[in-house]
Amino acid sequence: MRVALFGGPSGQIAYILGAQDRLCAVTNALRTSRLVTEMDPRIATLPGPRTTNGSINVEELIAAAPDVLVAGDVDGDIVKRKTTIPVVNFSDSMGDGYEAMIREVRFYGEVFNAPARAERYAKYVQDLVALLRSRTADIPESERVSVFNGYDPSHLVTLGGDTFLDQHVRLAGCRNAAATFQTVGKREGLHSGLGEVSIEEVVKWNPDLMVINSGTPADLARQPAWKTIKAVQNGRVLVQPAGIFILHRPTAESAVLYPLWLAKNAYPDRFKDIDLRAEIKRFYGEIFTFNLTDAQVDRILSGEYEGTILHGAMP
Repeated sequence: MRVALFGGPSGQIAYILGAQDRLCAVTNALRTSRLVTEMDPRIATLPGPRTTNGSINVEELIAAAPDVLVAGDVDGDIVKRKTTIPVVNFSDSMGDGYEAMIREVRFYGEVFNAPARAERYAKYVQDLVALLRSRTADIPESERVSVFNGYDPSHLVTLGGDTFLDQHVRLAGCRNAAATFQTVGKREGLHSGLGEVSIEEVVKWNPDLMVINSGTPADLARQPAWKTIKAVQNGRVLVQPAGIFILHRPTAESAVLYPLWLAKNAYPDRFKDIDLRAEIKRFYGEIFTFNLTDAQVDRILSGEYEGTILHGAMP
């Protein structure tokens, strides 16, 4: 079966299921992801008829001759209206957490006839959730590390308490500094789920730890507006890792990497026995059946791979 798979974050699931050879058309976000091209050089040769949500080159899609298209509602409706290609829809919500991700992987497992691989991923996530909860359950709410995720060059774009990332933060035993901020459905030039706050709001929240995806912690520390914030004063500003896709999207990858990475950095004493580099290698080896090199782990942890991935007004 030849499958056209639309949805930048969802594209990685074909690799989790070992079904990448069935792909005949994908999104530009997947075919230009640097880590994906290192894992599977063939991906760069596939057509990318879908750029952003609702932007589809229908002629290019038809020429790829898919037996089925797997897509979100917006893309799927366009293809249904303009072609005879069968469409299978998936949901794409920034409010969905790890349980929804497990359901989505299982859904794809049925589409690609790879239920055993889907269950392997489900068990991996469930085991991780159990580990994180067991290590952080006894931390009083008032003592949990407060985390602000500040994206884009301004560091003022974030994900609120109604998003999947709030769950990821809580799984790591932390508190989302922006928990009272609602961002699902917001647009204003940003992808749904992202919203922009003011520096005054961040100062008021005064997070213990900050996560950024642009610039460096040293750059931030030199900006007077940020100097009063506890995370900046204490040198607890982290650059978010990036792998196949950016981690501030609800992906199968971020459901594992983000909470584990955050927990290790927020509570080093509680996770001192966890070798983060080894765990990253284990995740990609067991789930994607791809053995990372040390250099690739470096690029994931440094966020270097994000430079080749679209974000902001995301696909």
